[in-house]
Amino acid sequence: MRLTIFKLANKVLVLNGKLVCMRNVLKCLLLYCCLPAFAFSQEIKGTVVDLVTGAPIHAATVYINNSTLGSLTDEKGNFILKGNIVFPVDVVVAAVSYGTRSVRVNQAGTITPVKLDLEADELPAVKVLPPLNDGWERYGKDFMENFISYSAFAGQCEILNKKDLVFKKDEEKGILYVSAKRPLRIRNKALGYMIHFDLADYTQHYRAQEVYFLGYTRFEPMKPGNDKQRAKWELNRKTAFLGSLNHFIRSVVKKNTAEQGFQLNVVVRGTLGEYGERVPLSTDTLDLKDTAVMKKFFVTFGGTLDRSRIDDSTVLGLLMGIKKWIDTVNPGNPVVLRQPITDTTFINPHKFVLEKLPAGVFKVAHYDSSRTNPDDSLADRMVNGLELLGGDPEAMKEKMKQRRAAAAFDYLYTTPWPVDSFLVKGSEHVQLFCKDLIQVMYKNELEEKEYLERVNRFKAKKQVPGPQTSTLIFKQSKPVNVYANGSFTEQYDLFLEGYWSYEKLDKMLPLDYEP
Repeated sequence: MRLTIFKLANKVLVLNGKLVCMRNVLKCLLLYCCLPAFAFSQEIKGTVVDLVTGAPIHAATVYINNSTLGSLTDEKGNFILKGNIVFPVDVVVAAVSYGTRSVRVNQAGTITPVKLDLEADELPAVKVLPPLNDGWERYGKDFMENFISYSAFAGQCEILNKKDLVFKKDEEKGILYVSAKRPLRIRNKALGYMIHFDLADYTQHYRAQEVYFLGYTRFEPMKPGNDKQRAKWELNRKTAFLGSLNHFIRSVVKKNTAEQGFQLNVVVRGTLGEYGERVPLSTDTLDLKDTAVMKKFFVTFGGTLDRSRIDDSTVLGLLMGIKKWIDTVNPGNPVVLRQPITDTTFINPHKFVLEKLPAGVFKVAHYDSSRTNPDDSLADRMVNGLELLGGDPEAMKEKMKQRRAAAAFDYLYTTPWPVDSFLVKGSEHVQLFCKDLIQVMYKNELEEKEYLERVNRFKAKKQVPGPQTSTLIFKQSKPVNVYANGSFTEQYDLFLEGYWSYEKLDKMLPLDYEP
């Protein structure tokens, strides 16, 4: 099963406490069947029968999901899958007038008979919607970009039986449903594969800007017309593989991510309500020998104090305490400075974090917890000026505040981490995990022009391509098993953002591909 979820969301990227960009990023949840460990020639045998009558089903399609291994059942419903199989695998079975079924197989040999039921009906909410006569004309472009992608490789992909697609739209909820009467046949002339995709569901939420689709995939290698075409396909396949999620996971298992060109960093995600607490308003270095610098710091700190709540003697005592701490503290012991209060209903949003460094130098970071984004003053002016736009100004102000509170920002720790830092110790399988997020940068290739233009389409200044950068999110807050052929389990646990969400069926390779 391959399930993909996309969402367009505002993100803020912060480096070393400084905001470097705010951009739209495409979220993507990719769910692959699990295919671990090492492969060698093995067989899976079985029989496909009708669930009710027990009669054998002739000419049913049987294949290993996301691979090039497939077969048809004979007159007695028997099948054999033979090849370099890595277990466990998902064996997919489909037949005309029947529903599609997936069976997890953990070892070679004969499996229990696969029983197929008649094709299932659509969900009631979808079934009552009439099919759109002009569905492809209205929504075909959206469907292609979210299902296959909008890259140069995607331009060489064609759905041969797009007439089998059925479009339905819930106008009230703003949801598009797409189904297929038969498995989609997608000719990928960039990679030289005929992809057979059994589309189980495609749901696009226009208001939430989310897309979900799932289905089963079988790859059929195309025959090249000449040596030049063969060489081109081999080059394109390698290009699609390098820097991909599959490439990354293989390198995780081998513990050679850095050698393969990947850089790993930790990202902490918070809501904009936490922005001021996590991102400093400013950072400085204090040299104790520089009287002017120290005086400036004391003036800045004193300027954040609410003098209506503390008297001069309290301020003086506070400053003398700071001086004493500076003279006696050891390096590596940060201290938080903020206004002392007796009134628990009052909270001063300003705080200073000081950390002593070698040679009598201090690092100081000034935080203002009332800030919700780097352009806070501009945002406040917009909120206060909403009455000029008409409507209920208070309601509009509240709505804008809610949007800001719901948005998120990412704080990136710029020191790279070794892959061992994210591997679970003592596990029977190779397991990848991070309680925060993992940013994966592939330094050997730059972002493609199509991706760069799409994610920066609202920016006036032309963007320079950077390394292909993606984010891994562990949705269930638990480790993910990773395997030598680039697959992973459990299916619902790994969520992707960034460049890997841009790479869809246009660059999808079978799990048995070897560069």
